[in-house]
Amino acid sequence: MAELPGRSAQPDRVVRPLGLSIALLATAILYGIAPLLEVYFVHRLSMTAEESFVLGGADVSQWAWIEAGVGGVILALCILAWWGRPAWIRYVLITVILIVTAINLYRIIDAAVAPSNPVYDGLAQSALRSWLVCQLPALALIPLYTTWYLNRAPARAFYARVPLSQIKSRWAEEPSSSATPAKSRE
Repeated sequence: MAELPGRSAQPDRVVRPLGLSIALLATAILYGIAPLLEVYFVHRLSMTAEESFVLGGADVSQWAWIEAGVGGVILALCILAWWGRPAWIRYVLITVILIVTAINLYRIIDAAVAPSNPVYDGLAQSALRSWLVCQLPALALIPLYTTWYLNRAPARAFYARVPLSQIKSRWAEEPSSSATPAKSRE
């Protein structure tokens, strides 16, 4: 193949696929940033209610604190997965995402089934309940997309640090056994 003018012969680079960046960004937003923002805003609302001597401020639930801590861990995992080192980070990220998704589904079912109490819950708690229910479509789609894409060939090649062009050339050179006609015996 002829070399383009102005370009030297350089080895194939390992590039991060766009789909991987989309999956990691969506995961970081839903599982990392959203829980941290939830705790921040509810805590801020509670502090504002205490300063103005308003009764019935919002309390940050134990689930929210735990989820915020896990959200920080997921942000760190997303950064490592975006960097691509260590290679096994994709397995850790998939496992943590699926565990957090199961916990969030439990929270959503619990919030949807529990009767609301306007005296003790207040407006902020009912808004948080609605927020949990609105997360349901994202909680279904983002883990599925992330798990699917992290197991695709471009992402596997990125984590193995093998250029995708080498993998494509391997596929072109190695025909599958079902595609080759059997030799006849003479």
